[in-house]
Amino acid sequence: MVDFAFVGKGMAKTEKYDAFISYRHCEPDNEIASKIQKKLESFRFSKDIAKKVGRNRFSRIFRDETEFAVADDLTKAIEEAIVNSDYLIAICSPEYLKSPWCRKEIDTFLRFHDRKHVLLVLADGEPMETFPPEVIYEDLYKIGPDGRPFWTKVQREPLAADCRGENSKERNPKIDKAVIRLAAAILGIRFDDLQQRHRQEQYKRTRNRVIIVFGVLVAFLAVCIGFLFRIAGQNREIMEQNEIISLKYADSLAATSDNLLRDGKRKDAVYAARLALPDEDTGNYSELATKALVNALGIYDLPNTFGCDNDVLLPCSVLDEMIISPNGGYASVKDTDYVRYVVDMNTGATVFSFEEDDFSYFTFDGEKGFVFKRADDNYFYFDFESGTETDLGVSKAFLYSNINGEGYAARTGESFVLYKGNKQVWNFNYSSEGISDESRLEIAVNFIPGSDECWVFITDYDNRVTNAFVIDMLNGSSSKLFIANTVCFDIATDGKNIVWKEIEDFDYSLWIMDINSGTVKSRYVNDSYRLVVMNDYVVTVTDGSVSILDKDLNDVDQFEASGYIRVFVFSDEVILLDDFDSMYKIRDGRYTCYDTGLSNEFLSWMQEYRDGKLYAAQTGDNHIYTYTFRQSDYMTVFSGDYEELPIYNYDLDLACEDPKISSFVDLVMQNEPGFEKNRIKRVVMCHNAELGLIQLYEGTVYIFDASTGEQIKTIYSMEGYVNTFYYDKQSGYYYISSTNVDVYDSNFKNIYSIRNCILSGIEKQSGALVVMDIRFSDPNNYTGHYTVYPVTYDQLISMTDDYLSGYEPDARVKEKYSLG
Repeated sequence: MVDFAFVGKGMAKTEKYDAFISYRHCEPDNEIASKIQKKLESFRFSKDIAKKVGRNRFSRIFRDETEFAVADDLTKAIEEAIVNSDYLIAICSPEYLKSPWCRKEIDTFLRFHDRKHVLLVLADGEPMETFPPEVIYEDLYKIGPDGRPFWTKVQREPLAADCRGENSKERNPKIDKAVIRLAAAILGIRFDDLQQRHRQEQYKRTRNRVIIVFGVLVAFLAVCIGFLFRIAGQNREIMEQNEIISLKYADSLAATSDNLLRDGKRKDAVYAARLALPDEDTGNYSELATKALVNALGIYDLPNTFGCDNDVLLPCSVLDEMIISPNGGYASVKDTDYVRYVVDMNTGATVFSFEEDDFSYFTFDGEKGFVFKRADDNYFYFDFESGTETDLGVSKAFLYSNINGEGYAARTGESFVLYKGNKQVWNFNYSSEGISDESRLEIAVNFIPGSDECWVFITDYDNRVTNAFVIDMLNGSSSKLFIANTVCFDIATDGKNIVWKEIEDFDYSLWIMDINSGTVKSRYVNDSYRLVVMNDYVVTVTDGSVSILDKDLNDVDQFEASGYIRVFVFSDEVILLDDFDSMYKIRDGRYTCYDTGLSNEFLSWMQEYRDGKLYAAQTGDNHIYTYTFRQSDYMTVFSGDYEELPIYNYDLDLACEDPKISSFVDLVMQNEPGFEKNRIKRVVMCHNAELGLIQLYEGTVYIFDASTGEQIKTIYSMEGYVNTFYYDKQSGYYYISSTNVDVYDSNFKNIYSIRNCILSGIEKQSGALVVMDIRFSDPNNYTGHYTVYPVTYDQLISMTDDYLSGYEPDARVKEKYSLG
């Protein structure tokens, strides 16, 4: 403890401090005090301020944990620090005022310094509850109306900075602002002036980062050039070297962007590529960075294909049971220690965790909450908004979830209950209905998408009868509907029709009932394990195949699917996921197959489909990946007529038969004596421009002026052999088609590629290019054909800045991918 009664008596001022930080050793006070000390001591003054005050940074800021050694005399050290500090910074919170030592530090400081030299930082609580009275109130000697003198307290407004926040992420920007405010007070400068100067200094440091990184190299090159060239061209050489360095740095950022995109961090990939490109088209930009940015934005991804947009880092390694809330706002996974985590998918923050009972279930209630069961406990409901738990009074239950919205169901040994939140909406008690053995019931639940209606189908095996109960989830009202005097399997409804399966003498029959008319139809089918009815179509899922039927149970379509198939039913579509890498979307009786790229041959991928997105996690990994359909205004599904491009490519043996091609080859051979004809594989002339290209057998492409034979460009990394060379007069871009369509600007910079496509022709109405997907194309009906619209550099930068809108990757990503 410090004896403050003897402070200042005969004390030698051995150390001088700009400020003394007074704080309580608790959180968040300790965190804020530590960060303010470090930031103040590293705060660099601008040149004009440094000139004015005679130094470029603060000398020392006193905080007990950084100033004391183990054997220090703490009493003496604190006494000297308080007296020898120009300012006192009080980290105020409710806990601060409870500390008599903190209050004595202020009292001691005020004995030797002006009250204006006490600066307040609000860490927690409200100002009037946490600010020291000694600072905000001042005793004044006044003369009363009766002429008699008296003492009174007058409230003063001290300098204060607000650093309150729920967590470090919220507090950090406020601490940065507080540091500037405190520095301004200590230096005697207006806050706005210092803040503006600080921003200018930060901008200058950011602008010079690349120069700092490559400074040693530039200096070395400058010295070398100085010895070699003492002429006027010296500056030009230095500028060229700087441009090379800048381009190399931009190329490295492009590679980083490609890695981020590969790892499922699309927005971070866009950020990295954008860092490498100037705001305006100077003509001297990295083509690799441009290609990386186009790829990251998905501008020329094939429509209706899947791409990974994001990944969420989990606090654990996933064991199994990934569950996603209906709108994708939350996810739940179980780790290898059987602890279940609930994670906010927008922030990655852990909302809740608990050790789960071995034989229990978990379900979300829309985006409002979830139902869970700890080991050896009842089921509880957790409310996201309030953070409260409610005991549902049930220890054993099977839960039914609603993947389209709010509501869930629980089947217990005594009753079947529908819930919204922690409230029961409908209760079917078995004993009240004359049912003695719950295990002899078959119960199916259908939450109707896009409505508040829930259908509960109950089949009684003993009485061989199936009934349906239609429940209004808003008010709990219900009605009963007789289905059949038999046992019904795999029963399902969309609110308009009901389908089910019956078994008689080992034969399977499929039944459908029109709810409005009561009409019933049936047919014999193979065995299935899932039935779906939606919008007058029926889907049957069996091992290895899926069938689509109309409401009269006539065959519409059928396709094969591998392994066990998971089914997700929504208001306008049915989504099927197989065990390998295929997803099927069924809408209006037609199906489309998509390659997700998530091969599940070893059953290691867990996949869920919600709200138009595919969520995937792999056993043993600690990420959840989000996949979405690719859609772009610059590449759309083709419809209409197009004019095919004539073939202007020739193998060398055919080139000589065309006089124009033959003369072009001869002209090139005259200008390029090192060329050997026997190495030439293909000659391609350009549409709409006096250019031609020659491709060698090893793949290298050389582009020439067709009239002069002058070489313009060499391309070393062409995939496959060129089939078309086209110049678009409107955009000024060149298109070279091989196994991909590579796009070049007017300076022949390869600015982007359209993967797995070739040029087909020109759309007659718009004049836009038409490309064909060489993997899934059907030339007879234009399946796999797409219209391509060029994107300019300015458009690319503009859409990127709109997409990012001030976004920056988090610290973890910056550190891992060297984006700091």
